[in-house]
Amino acid sequence: MVTAMLQMFREGVPSYQPEAKGLVLESGDPQASLENIRRIVAAGLMIRDILVKPTGMLFTFASGEHYYTPGLRVGTTGPATKALVKIAAEAGFGPEDRLLRFYSHLPDSYCGQLPPVIPEGSDQIAF
Repeated sequence: MVTAMLQMFREGVPSYQPEAKGLVLESGDPQASLENIRRIVAAGLMIRDILVKPTGMLFTFASGEHYYTPGLRVGTTGPATKALVKIAAEAGFGPEDRLLRFYSHLPDSYCGQLPPVIPEGSDQIAF
């Protein structure tokens, strides 16, 4: 089933932000995105998937909820990828050093789902 949020993400809607108490405005700042995702997870939601587009990330949670953030990226070694690495490591996707190597080597134009766990010994996975 394709939810309304997933459909919006696929269509490239850049300005969606659900109403949620305590979240800062998603302005494209990686630190704001990191803080918002941490607040959402601290409220009890578990990250199930991370979907990537050059315009941002869509997090899906085990509860079926979604959150879009324009402040995170793959394909760089800058703050946008480092914030994503912190979130993914905290969610159990793998150790930070391995995630940083993997995510920074993805093309910045990558569109798709990030693997839920980076296997031991794999810094790059063919997509």
